[in-house]
Amino acid sequence: MNKFNYIPLICLFLILCPFLHAKGDRNNQPIKFKVKKEIKYQVIDNFGASDAWRTDFIGKYWPMEKREKIADLLFSTRVDKEGNPIGIGLSNWRVNIGAGSYENREAHDVVSTWNRTECFLSPDGSYDFTKQAGQQWFMKAARKRGVDDFLFFTNSAPYFMTRSASTLAPDMRCINLQNDKFTDFAEFLAKTAGHFINEGFNVRYISPINEPQIDWGTNKNQEGSFATNADAFRLVTELDKAISKYNLPSRIVFGEAADMKYLFDCDTNRVVPDNLIEEFFSRNGQYNIMNMKNVYNCISGHDYWSAYPAETLVGMREKISSSLSARNNGTRFWASEYCILEKNDEISGLSPAVKSINLGLYVARIIHNDLAVANASAWQWWTAVSLGEDVPIQLKPKENCKSETVKYDGIISPTKMLWTTGNFSLFIRPGMWRISIAPVNQKISDMEAATSLMSSAYTDGNKVVLVFVNYDPKEKNIGVNCDNSTEGKMYLTSIDKNLEYMGSKKLSTLTIPSRSVVTVVI
Repeated sequence: MNKFNYIPLICLFLILCPFLHAKGDRNNQPIKFKVKKEIKYQVIDNFGASDAWRTDFIGKYWPMEKREKIADLLFSTRVDKEGNPIGIGLSNWRVNIGAGSYENREAHDVVSTWNRTECFLSPDGSYDFTKQAGQQWFMKAARKRGVDDFLFFTNSAPYFMTRSASTLAPDMRCINLQNDKFTDFAEFLAKTAGHFINEGFNVRYISPINEPQIDWGTNKNQEGSFATNADAFRLVTELDKAISKYNLPSRIVFGEAADMKYLFDCDTNRVVPDNLIEEFFSRNGQYNIMNMKNVYNCISGHDYWSAYPAETLVGMREKISSSLSARNNGTRFWASEYCILEKNDEISGLSPAVKSINLGLYVARIIHNDLAVANASAWQWWTAVSLGEDVPIQLKPKENCKSETVKYDGIISPTKMLWTTGNFSLFIRPGMWRISIAPVNQKISDMEAATSLMSSAYTDGNKVVLVFVNYDPKEKNIGVNCDNSTEGKMYLTSIDKNLEYMGSKKLSTLTIPSRSVVTVVI
């Protein structure tokens, strides 16, 4: 080729070069965010976790120093001398009120000895509030660290009130409760709450039914009962009466759907209690409970099976938000239970360090979308501690010891899921509003954000809390405009950081590391 033939190409390159360079610069420019405190969304009720079931063993048998360590990790809002948080500051503690699978163990209805529970009530009608001693120790430990929000939940009626004479349902025909025992069950829950209220615990909520869509007769690892919508309505009605009778401040929370799809009409081939929003929280719903004096106007659902892939995660939460907004009843939404049950490429088959942060990010993405897309007012873990790696605190046996020995002592292993939860729970306190934060001059959909950089903001009217979840393997450079503030305190959870205090940072030039969760407190 004649060398003079290159001249047009060289000229073209020289002409385009500045534009190509400018485009590259724009791609590398920080993303500018604007916080608008005046645009408010939902009020935050709490962040929580449940005590089922391991805390009963830990609270009774483990060395005191280790009990206190676990309690600090879950409930403490203190920081060390370098400013690093000691714990994740949970503001709610879900307490399982047992149905007596421990006392009724001769029936062998709950196979796992880890999951059997004592019942405060005996068949003769007497109460023994020395039971569930380990769980009571954690209640006191939570209160000592500032928790003023307790929720009592049940998985089954006491075994001597059930149709099956055990804490496992015999079928999926109706609730596992004798027809003449609805009032007795409600009175049991109210009296139990009343006892602990008199002991100084703020039992704000009672949840009488858990995952009624499940066949708990075939799942023999825990107490549980199927229930139709009619069953649920009848039990909530009786509990509402019992709370009034004993003049309790507690409110009933209802839903606890095993899968968020059950909040809607699933159109299944079998009779399951679904379409909960329409039937219980609509003015014309068949089982409308909003007018009951002691019902908290809130529908709760569990995150299982609706968190992956990202299209399902975002789509379901958009559906929840639009459904509740359309009814205009002021009904809140709680994401009231989760631990990782599913397996997929994002969280399976990886090296331990990578898997750990991936699990943490996976949960952080769920929390973000529940709060920022579904407008959840609360986010709550299933069990706070367990032998599995799917929870905030994993318990491990000592060297050369079997897992059964963990009932009496073991190794405390906080997971990245603990710390990424803390990026939310420690800083976003009850009563705060979620407020507007959005990129300036560009539109990023919830779906796009779910695989890249997610952002949300919260305020108590003075302090502002920003949470960024960077799902991307590349760091993100951002700038934040918030009431002309110039700096914010930064806390980082990443592959090598656990909610670590990173000092005060300029809001105009923040760097969000790859695969990390960052909280900025202004």
